[in-house]
Amino acid sequence: MMTRFKKSQKKRGHISDGHDCIGKHKKHLGGRGNAGGMHHHCILFDKYHSRYFGKVGMRYFHKLRNKFYCPIVNIGKL
Repeated sequence: MMTRFKKSQKKRGHISDGHDCIGKHKKHLGGRGNAGGMHHHCILFDKYHSRYFGKVGMRYFHKLRNKFYCPIVNIGKL
C-alpha cells in the first residue's frame, strides 16, 4: 500500500490520531486480565460473575491420589 493511502498519513497534524485526548490510547488502563475484581471492576463482577470470589466445598489435606485408585474389573473376562 502506498504511503499516501495509509491512515497514519491522513492523521498527520491531528493531535490525538483518532484516539481522543482525554481517554487516551494506552495499553492496560484498567489493569491486566481480571485485575480489580474487588475494586474498580466490582460492578461487572457482581453483575455477571457473582460467584467468582469465595470458597466452596471441603479441603482435603495431603490427598494421595493413589489411595483412591480402584479400576473396574470385568469378572467375565477373567
